[in-house]
Amino acid sequence: MSNEKPKDVFTTGLNPPFQLDPVIEAYKPGIDLSLIRHNLSLSVDERFEQLMALQRLADELREAGRRAKQ
Repeated sequence: MSNEKPKDVFTTGLNPPFQLDPVIEAYKPGIDLSLIRHNLSLSVDERFEQLMALQRLADELREAGRRAKQ
């Protein structure tokens, strides 16, 4: 019997050891890490400003959809 761990199992001090989720691993190549790094470089206030701008856009789109239905 070998003491080698599978490549997708990590020892974190937790029981049982942490194992990578194959579904998450399948999505990772499509993630743009530069966007994550950029957002993490922003201050909390800047992140909230972006969030509020996105919410305003969502409100405008929702209202435009209501007007289009009439």
